[in-house]
Amino acid sequence: MKISMTINGRAVTSPDQIARALREATQKQIDGAMKRAAGPGVRVRKTREGYVAEGSEAQINAMARRLR
Repeated sequence: MKISMTINGRAVTSPDQIARALREATQKQIDGAMKRAAGPGVRVRKTREGYVAEGSEAQINAMARRLR
């Protein structure tokens, strides 16, 4: 049985492609949420260990509140 569906404008036909497309879409949403939550003066970098936020303590606390 062949599966065919469209995710974000891309046609996917195998389970591996579906998993990859969903993983990429999820990661894109997380990246966008992190960038939107970081206010002015906060720098967010993606590293091997995860995300690193640089800024004053008050700015980082405000970012954490926006992420909740």
